[in-house]
Amino acid sequence: MKLRRQLGLAQLALLSTACSLRPWTPSVSVAYFTEDVPATRAVRLPRGSDLASAWMLPASDPWAAWSKPTIFGAVDAMGGHAELPDVRSLEAVSSAERAASHLASVGLPADTLWILDLRGAASCAFAARLTRESREPVSPIVTFNNWPSDASVVPADETLAGLLSFTPRLPPEGVRATHPMLLLDAWRLAYRFDDPGAGVYDNRYMLAPTDVPSAAQLHARGITRVVYVVEDLDDAEVEEDDLHASFRAWQAAGLGIHMVDLAFLAQVPAPVGGQWPVDWALRLSPRTHWVRERYTLVDDPVFYMRARAGFGLAFGRPRIYPGWRAGGYGYGYGGFGGSRGGGG
Repeated sequence: MKLRRQLGLAQLALLSTACSLRPWTPSVSVAYFTEDVPATRAVRLPRGSDLASAWMLPASDPWAAWSKPTIFGAVDAMGGHAELPDVRSLEAVSSAERAASHLASVGLPADTLWILDLRGAASCAFAARLTRESREPVSPIVTFNNWPSDASVVPADETLAGLLSFTPRLPPEGVRATHPMLLLDAWRLAYRFDDPGAGVYDNRYMLAPTDVPSAAQLHARGITRVVYVVEDLDDAEVEEDDLHASFRAWQAAGLGIHMVDLAFLAQVPAPVGGQWPVDWALRLSPRTHWVRERYTLVDDPVFYMRARAGFGLAFGRPRIYPGWRAGGYGYGYGGFGGSRGGGG
């Protein structure tokens, strides 16, 4: 099966519209400011159940409830073969592996929920490398909630290629003291101002507050802080829109939130004088992220009017808009297109 890359409606004029895309979130960054989806290569596919077994946490894992098997269901429909993006050629993937390897060497902070909001393949690469090199067990929590398609808005085939290219070391059955790590795909809300048009599968998606642990659930598991990882802080200044409500709730409940990028993690100084792990309270303090209330895509009825498939109830024009609240202002930017990946 060959998967085509679906182009947006028009090229984005970066210099004239960059400010209109503010605040920059990971999905804005991945769609307009980073590498394009790489060229494809022929891939022999395993059974979907085998791929799921490699990535899905055992039922005994305290974080298994938040794993999503959706994307694994796409594999068997491809007939054993596909042309998928060569994700190992992505600099974001290489950077993710370097950062994860260094993180393993300096030690993971205790009582911390990690959230990787990178393009899906980079999230897979980071988690696979970290789980294999860390001294302590890590629970990678897959949240990829879409399918690739011949004509789709976002490149879920790139994320699928990441799952196939990298394999984590899962915690053994019965081990409960692990470091939780949510794997997100920054592509999930890309091209937010495009109308997908007829014949295009809108495979974008949002993560609802119920798709991530609540503050009470985190407290019950001993979590006191969240580290939110993006590719580059120069291109992502706040959390993704679908995480905003959860971040606000966590903050209100007293959880510390820190926003870092791959370069930061790759440069954390090594432990001094035999101390292990590194003093994370000191290192993370400058990267404290204060979550201010803002109007998000979740609240924007115009987004649901443009969207199709999963976001719309009928032809992308629902009568009731999920997440809508009265009294807010829409983004009002409308109509900006972009190529599928990168700024070129």
